[in-house]
Amino acid sequence: MKTTQGFLGTEAAAERKSVFVLTVPVEESTSYMTGTAEAPASILKASRQIELYNFGTGVDLEGAGIATVDTGARTLEELAGFLRREREAIAGGFHCFIGGEHSITPVILEEMKYGEIGIVWLDAHADLREEYLGNPRSHACAARNSLPFGNMVGIGIRSVSRGEVDFLGSSDRVKIFERWNDEAARAIGDLPGRVYLSLDFDAVDPSLIRAVGTPEPGGLTWDELLHIFDHIFASKTVVGMDAVELCPDESDTASSFAAAKAIYEALTRVVAGKGR
Repeated sequence: MKTTQGFLGTEAAAERKSVFVLTVPVEESTSYMTGTAEAPASILKASRQIELYNFGTGVDLEGAGIATVDTGARTLEELAGFLRREREAIAGGFHCFIGGEHSITPVILEEMKYGEIGIVWLDAHADLREEYLGNPRSHACAARNSLPFGNMVGIGIRSVSRGEVDFLGSSDRVKIFERWNDEAARAIGDLPGRVYLSLDFDAVDPSLIRAVGTPEPGGLTWDELLHIFDHIFASKTVVGMDAVELCPDESDTASSFAAAKAIYEALTRVVAGKGR
């Protein structure tokens, strides 16, 4: 595996690797704003400005064993090949994939072979289309293509097509919620004990993270996002996660920093012992 300049910098590394941050700059089906391929590098750069001590949780990530790996994948096929070759090498740690577009998620779920899991899908969009612009592997189909690997709870979703509404009415595999509330928490409780977390940054209110491929008004507040993390990591075994769909903008460094901080908050909970 090829390592790269690390998430949170060298001080978060250690000889024993407990977390693998894997960069996946795949951009094959973006349909509005482009630039998701630049997201991993932008997030890594921003992360090195974050304090290793998490004041909110009291967890220090210095020497936490975070290893950053460049998958070298620029296509979905290259990502699948990397995971087939390296799955055993990263099996001993938690996996956090930084995309790239959301189409990487079903590839990760297929190749990592997590077994029986549920999926928590944070997104502004349902992503349940059967195909989009003639492409069945589009980012707009990512949730639909992930369903073979586990039942799903989507949160933050506020943009759904007529066809997706029809699909939701015919399927008992997925439930979606616009806001984080008690009903959404109960739906997560109904998932298996082991879950995979997929974070599309457009789930978050664009006043916090504006630089995304398909922004939608509204969305999760920062406190809601952290409450979701607290709930998931405390009540489930999180086997892995991805964070996708940032489109970095040189004039909007706050978006890249907030994206890096969101990943940091999730990984803090992993290191605290509430993850895999």
